[in-house]
Amino acid sequence: MQWSRIRAIVRKDLTAIRRSRVVLVPLVLVPLIFFVAMPVAIGLVARLVPVDRGDAQDLERLLRALPGTERERFQALEPSQQLAVLLFGYQFAPLLLIVPLATTMVIAADGIAGERERRTLEALLVTPIRDDELFVGKLLAAALPAILISWGGALVSALLASILTGVGPPLLPSLSWLIFAVLGGPAVTLLGLGVITLVSSRVRGMQEVSQVSGLVVIPIIGLLVAQSTGLVLLDWPLALLACAVVWVLAFALLSTGRRLFRREALLRLG
Repeated sequence: MQWSRIRAIVRKDLTAIRRSRVVLVPLVLVPLIFFVAMPVAIGLVARLVPVDRGDAQDLERLLRALPGTERERFQALEPSQQLAVLLFGYQFAPLLLIVPLATTMVIAADGIAGERERRTLEALLVTPIRDDELFVGKLLAAALPAILISWGGALVSALLASILTGVGPPLLPSLSWLIFAVLGGPAVTLLGLGVITLVSSRVRGMQEVSQVSGLVVIPIIGLLVAQSTGLVLLDWPLALLACAVVWVLAFALLSTGRRLFRREALLRLG
């Protein structure tokens, strides 16, 4: 592979992203909602909303699901701070996965199906560039912004939550939250890319790709529901296991997608 060709593809796709309002608006709004608005809301809840008896009982039930060492640290916090840490550090931690997943899927869908709709993909496919160079270039153009936004946004989110609640490490951010932020973000980014490459080799338009690929978010929503109902509370071993499973699935999908990523198939769909 010639990395000069790959870098040219990455630069071209990133330039197209900056010029496309359809792609750029979600890339700005989604991180603002999840990395700024949500931690601010949770911090304000901790400061302003009193915890009544019913909330205290729910807190006690959730605290019993925590490991013993973490449960001891929680006892030193005020009830409102306990609620904020549980919401931010545990129950809403899987939301960290939505931003990189949404970001990479928007970019990748526009970079493959979007280019096909705009009739600019054909000009790229008739160049001497190899299929593997094109595949890696498209992958990096979508993955790098998603991972950087995920890590940068997670840092801002943790700082905001810690400042507003007055709770710092190791409770805020929790170890589970850190695992999702550092390992889970890149994992779902690659998983989303694997799905996009598979779907893009089968359907024609960007809208169809986005609709089918959106199904990937469903397991994350299910995990959030399970945590909010107390069915499961992801401590750090479970968070690490979940990230490992996603990494394995991501590499399996990318391997399959690479075999299907052929210019003949892309031209046929175009």
